[in-house]
Amino acid sequence: MTTPSPVKPALTTADLPAAVLSAINACVGACRATLIQLEGDRDRLRGALARRIHPAPDGPVRRLCAVDGAHAMAPAAGATFAAIAAVAVEDATLTDQDVLVQLMPPVEELETIIGGARTVMELRLLAKRIRATTSGLFILDGSFYSVLLEINRLLVRHAQDARRGRMAAWWTPFDDMLTAFFADEDWRAVLSSRRVIAHPKLATAADDVAQLAPHLSGTVTDRTLWSTVLEPGEYTLPVPLIRRDRPHLLTGYRSPRLKDFAERRAVIEQAYGQLYVIYYRPDAAAPAYRIELPSALIAREPLGAVLATFRAALRLGALQEPLPQFLADAICRQTGRALEATAEGARTLLQNEFGLSLVQRYLGSYRTR
Repeated sequence: MTTPSPVKPALTTADLPAAVLSAINACVGACRATLIQLEGDRDRLRGALARRIHPAPDGPVRRLCAVDGAHAMAPAAGATFAAIAAVAVEDATLTDQDVLVQLMPPVEELETIIGGARTVMELRLLAKRIRATTSGLFILDGSFYSVLLEINRLLVRHAQDARRGRMAAWWTPFDDMLTAFFADEDWRAVLSSRRVIAHPKLATAADDVAQLAPHLSGTVTDRTLWSTVLEPGEYTLPVPLIRRDRPHLLTGYRSPRLKDFAERRAVIEQAYGQLYVIYYRPDAAAPAYRIELPSALIAREPLGAVLATFRAALRLGALQEPLPQFLADAICRQTGRALEATAEGARTLLQNEFGLSLVQRYLGSYRTR
């Protein structure tokens, strides 16, 4: 004899909001537990990290220039409009810009290709600004390590297509960009400069958490940990950016146009071994910031100028980043709007030739706005 399964009650319109509220309460409970653990462990954690905590040195404030980039894509007839933009903002002035708009076929890993090209454009623009000035401080948006990963993904994809014996025509602008990027040694210029730091706003590293607070692993990042431990005006002693367990080789890519490419690649890899990480909490109202910088800037005197410049650029309390970095990011994010206008302009011109219904069928949006 079988037992009939219980009949599920019919859902009502109130069930979904109730489920959402229940989920919110569960999230609040998880966050509450994390905050209690952080506050409860603060003294112990600060004691364990005491050797790495120092008062921040002071120094002169330099001019600050930030470089950032963004990309966007819009569907077309059997293809995709892709746009990449990179800008440099010094203090509150747009000082340089670069843009690439390309019609791309439907290829796999398009996001990887465009994202890597955007990173290359950012570094080329940064190298250009470094060569154009003899003073000041530059901020790269993101981590030096994320830059490495983004470009390496592009290089791997490029190498995969190159092994087929013939590169597709759409690769041409990206291939030319990569060749110029390595030939002009833009990456080396950035990594060897004594005036470049990186500030990843979405810092996700959790090495210190895993070592000192494993019960919080998977819950908080190192930036959260140091925001809890550091007092205002303190920073952490530098540690290497590249840990032994992190691969950091440039894989796959070979440049037939550059016979000494292996030597150029070795210089870049060696430069990554000279990059360091600190966390800095400028004041009581701010969290700890992750700052990556070359070995030339970790001595007390140049570090004092870096921290003073970084602190001075935090002009608005609502912005958790230096003003030039915020402005560069805000400008680049308009790329998507510009690309929508480009796609709309193409549709309008084609309608006169092919008719409204046909153009909308192939060039219309596949999703409701």
